[in-house]
Amino acid sequence: FQTIASTAIGFNAQMEQARIGFATMLGSAEKAQKFLDDMADFAVKTPFEYPELLEAAKRMLAYGFAAEEVLPTLRAVGDAAAALGSGSEGIDRITIALGQIRAKGKLTAEEMRQLTEAGVPAWHMLAEAMGFSADEVGKVMDMASKGLIPAEKAVRMLTEGMTKRFGGMMQSMENTWQGVTSSIKDIWRMTIGAVTQNLFQGVVSWLQKVRD
Repeated sequence: FQTIASTAIGFNAQMEQARIGFATMLGSAEKAQKFLDDMADFAVKTPFEYPELLEAAKRMLAYGFAAEEVLPTLRAVGDAAAALGSGSEGIDRITIALGQIRAKGKLTAEEMRQLTEAGVPAWHMLAEAMGFSADEVGKVMDMASKGLIPAEKAVRMLTEGMTKRFGGMMQSMENTWQGVTSSIKDIWRMTIGAVTQNLFQGVVSWLQKVRD
C-alpha cells in the first residue's frame, strides 16, 4: 500500500508539473498532453525511464528545439547512449551539448569536446556528412573555429550521424534486463498514475482548502 501510494502521489505530482511546464513551452494544454502521450509511448519501448526522458525533452525545448524535433533527436541520442553504455547520464551530456550548439547559433569546439568526451565521434561524423575523408577532420575543425558551421546544420548532421552509427541500439536492448525492468517500471508508474488520477486531484483540492 505504501509503495502504491508513493508511486501514485509521486507520478501524478510529476505529471501535474510536466503538464504545466510543457503547456507553457508548447502554447496549449492539448499540445502538451499529446506530447506527453507520445513521450510515454516512446519511453516504454526504450531501456530508459519516462522521468529521465521527460527531463531531456524539457531541456531540449528550453534550448530552442521545436516539439516535432524532440522525439527524432531523442531517439538518435538514446541509441548513442545505449550503444555507449552511458545510460541517462549519457543522454544528459549529449542533449546538453546539442542544446548549447542550438543556443549559440553556430558550432564551436567546446560542444564538440563535450560530445567526444561522452563517447560520440562527433568530428568524424561531421567530416563524413560534409564529404571530407577521415584524414580531413582538421578542415572541419578549422571551419568550426571560424564560426562557419550553422547550429541547425550541425545538429542535423550530428543527429543523422548518431542514427547512422548507433541506430537501433535501444530496440536491440528492449528484451535485456535493463530494457525489460525499465519498461515494467514505466508501465507500473503510468498504470498506478492513471488509476489514481481522480483521487489525486481530489486530495489536491482538499489540501487547497486546508491551506486556505
